Amino acid sequence: MNKLFIFFVMSIICLNVWSQSKLKTQCKFGLKLGLGMHTIAGCPVKTHPKPALMGGMWVQIKISKNWTMQAELYEIGKGTGGVRQGYGDYFLRLSYFEVPILFQYNKKMGYFEFGPALAALINTGEYTDRAAFPFQTDLYPFSNKDFTFNLGAGYVFNEKWLVGLRLIHSLLPIRKQLPGASLQVYNRGIVIAVSRQISFKAKRTKQSEDIE
Repeated sequence: MNKLFIFFVMSIICLNVWSQSKLKTQCKFGLKLGLGMHTIAGCPVKTHPKPALMGGMWVQIKISKNWTMQAELYEIGKGTGGVRQGYGDYFLRLSYFEVPILFQYNKKMGYFEFGPALAALINTGEYTDRAAFPFQTDLYPFSNKDFTFNLGAGYVFNEKWLVGLRLIHSLLPIRKQLPGASLQVYNRGIVIAVSRQISFKAKRTKQSEDIE
């Protein structure tokens, strides 16, 4: 199911890039690499934020003078890190394929963005230095999807490079409420990422000149 989900999203993005190249609508394509600090709400043990990488691609369409819409597809790590004192060590590693749909307001060299994201869980890992988990993990499985809201801002250095800072938080629980916890389990984090725009038009122009 997850493979079909990713194939479907990739097909839409590729078709969108191809169709926009045939039209007059301004469309941009690029790659993104970032580092985030993530944690979860609703855990009955003490934890530390967990650093994790993210990387993927994006497609941006200009819809008005100041507004753009951007679709992204990337792999991102989430979860939480442990501590050495108090309640013992507990580590949670979650990996997702995530697809945000963002609306961006652009002003001069900066931008503000917001929008939802749907993610498919591809890998999980729970570890502890204690003899047993504080709950029965088989009775509290993770959801295979994560629906989040994104809020961020960024700075555009030039036509090729930009950097952005984004806050993310689950809108729906990613797990059943754990025993001993007063809150349901949600992903939350902050991500800083660098984006590089890829220009296919310039490459096609250069190839045409070489042929001539």
